[in-house]
Amino acid sequence: MAFSLALLGASTYEVPVALGSYDLLATEILTGTSSSITFASLGTYAADYQHLQVRATLGRSTSGGDMASGKIKLNGSDMTKSHLLRGYNGSVNSYDNTVGKFTYAGTGSTHSGLVIDVLDAFSSDKNTTIRFLGGVAGNSEPFVMLNSAFWDNTSSITSLEINGGGPSFTENSRLSLYGIRKAA
Repeated sequence: MAFSLALLGASTYEVPVALGSYDLLATEILTGTSSSITFASLGTYAADYQHLQVRATLGRSTSGGDMASGKIKLNGSDMTKSHLLRGYNGSVNSYDNTVGKFTYAGTGSTHSGLVIDVLDAFSSDKNTTIRFLGGVAGNSEPFVMLNSAFWDNTSSITSLEINGGGPSFTENSRLSLYGIRKAA
């Protein structure tokens, strides 16, 4: 965005882009059920962005329980290792698993919120780390969860798949992909 500074003797001034700012790159809103959502061709963002973030409102899973476990795939492959800390039903659970799972809303009209940070998504000199923060308040048994996942691979991320883990995401699930600008 440029504007005139003629009164000050300059012709224009270009407003700088704030480092670390978030830019909306893509949004997917489901009009029906889907077992997964994939953001592809992510390599086109490598020059401008350091990290990626997905902000999701995930619709009622088609599973029969209060919660469902989805998973993340990078470049078509599962995460190598992940850990989960979840507050649920008056207790706290923590455990590890091997496929980058996260927990999201169950059945009924409940939708859950989820933020997924893909750190250093385009770096080729370190492994990729993902962190998840999410929860739901409208279920009969509300929960909050914090996950971390590790991908033992130094490839630049070209695709990110968010998979329902068996059940499907339902209509009106919304996922928005943001890029976090790299430092100059």
